[in-house]
Amino acid sequence: MLAILTDVFRNTLMITSFVVVIMLFIELLNVFTKGRWSHWLHRYKPIQVIIATLLGLIPGCFGGFAVVSMWTHGAISFGALVAALISGVGDEAFVMLVRMPGRALVLFAVIGVIAIFVGLIIDRLKVSVKIPRQMKEHLVVHEHEQLNLSDSFKGWKNNFRPLTFTRGLLIGGLSIFILAMITGYFEHDHSGSEVMYQTINSGSSQTPDALGITVPNGIESLHEEALMPFDEFWFNTLFIVLAVFVLITFFIVNDHFLEEHLWKHIIRQHVPKIAVWTFGALLLIHFLMASVDLQNWVQNNTMWILLLAVFIGLIPESGPHLVFITLFLNGSIPFSILLANSITQDGHASLPLLAESKRGFLTAKLINAFVGLVIGYSGILLGF
Repeated sequence: MLAILTDVFRNTLMITSFVVVIMLFIELLNVFTKGRWSHWLHRYKPIQVIIATLLGLIPGCFGGFAVVSMWTHGAISFGALVAALISGVGDEAFVMLVRMPGRALVLFAVIGVIAIFVGLIIDRLKVSVKIPRQMKEHLVVHEHEQLNLSDSFKGWKNNFRPLTFTRGLLIGGLSIFILAMITGYFEHDHSGSEVMYQTINSGSSQTPDALGITVPNGIESLHEEALMPFDEFWFNTLFIVLAVFVLITFFIVNDHFLEEHLWKHIIRQHVPKIAVWTFGALLLIHFLMASVDLQNWVQNNTMWILLLAVFIGLIPESGPHLVFITLFLNGSIPFSILLANSITQDGHASLPLLAESKRGFLTAKLINAFVGLVIGYSGILLGF
């Protein structure tokens, strides 16, 4: 139990930190550009959908986190948000690129096209969800709050005469986070996927033979390969660079901006909410996955497996979906079911969305589930 709580706490800290750093980066980018980037993006919804889809296709959850942050800040449309959640498959992308690179690229291309099409349709139909007001107001740049990067660098020493508690706390906290990233403290263990994977490969009554599954050579290393440091090295490096940029701004921005925009608007309003919801969701997922009995689900009835794939896809977690990659590699399920699961799931990306907007989370997930069912069922009828 202690090990589970420790793992959930570490993943909660990781997700919360990632989301907050992205929020801070977007806030700073908006102020330093005087809001021009968001105003330009806001005018062209088709471009929003395409950019969000491409961000969602980035392996891991970084792109998804960025899109969720942009939507909650009012910078992109709801259609763009849905497109990103459709195109994103979280950390399972790493597994597919390792185990089935050619078919993975085909899968990503297919869901990318589907995501853009669905996103454009949603915006065309003017489907929207109200953005939390306090989030949307974050990107409002008042004249007295506009910052000049060169001027900020020249007068940075004055920010430490004296050093305020808020500045010291932010610098210290982000420095610890960067150190944790460098030392690998936040490396994924995908405990959710391990539970699901062990369910398939256990030696008890739920053995592969009992499920009618023949495990191919090398599949036993699928979970470990998902954790290969090389697969996530680019993500860690990119995020460390992003975090260092935010850390530098903690040194150079004035006390008013640091206190009012970064501390009160971002940290105090959103860190507790995101952390509590993420911790609760991950803890619930741990217990749900521990009680899953795949023996009663993985049967010859393809339609039930399709419904299961879409249902599991609703879980805002990277891990449980690994079972469908395993079954596809073994030839136990068709490509259409893996596609349906990939459309519906988005890794951890929707966890911060759940914390910030329950309605946005439910609406996006239901749309994705509907699209997954339609595409999956059509694929089954067409025989792929």
